[in-house]
Amino acid sequence: MAMDTMPSALDVAFRTALLLTGDTRAAEAAVMHGIGVCEDLSPGGLLIAAVRSAARRRTKSSDGHYEIECLRPELRRLFMLQPLPRHCFVLRVLVGLSPEICAELLEVSDTEFENAVYRALTQLPLLCSPRAQPIRY
Repeated sequence: MAMDTMPSALDVAFRTALLLTGDTRAAEAAVMHGIGVCEDLSPGGLLIAAVRSAARRRTKSSDGHYEIECLRPELRRLFMLQPLPRHCFVLRVLVGLSPEICAELLEVSDTEFENAVYRALTQLPLLCSPRAQPIRY
C-alpha cells in the first residue's frame, strides 16, 4: 500500500486497524494510540504502531458482531475467517509487511504465522460462494 504522505498513512493505518479489529471505534483508538506512542512519526512508523495497538485489541471472536458494513463485500468475507488467519492475511497480503514483522506484531512464532497465512489462503476461495458460512473449528 502506498503511504507517501501522512494523510495517506493515516488512511492506511485506519483501514488496516479496521480489518484487524472489525470495529470502527477500536480501529480509531488503535490509530490514536499509535500516534501517541510512535517515536518515529513517519508513515511506516505510524502503521507499525497502529497495527501493534490493533493486534492487542483483538478481543472479538469469530462469532462476534463486526462493524464492517462500510467495507466492500470482498473484504467482508475476511471476517468469516478466524481472527489469527485474518490478521496474518491482512498484514502479509493486503498490507505487504514482511513475514518477520507480521509475526512480531501479532506476537506469534514464524511457523504459527506461516500456518495461519496458509489457512487463510486456502479457506478464502471457499468463502466466495454466495452461500458461504463462517468457518468453525
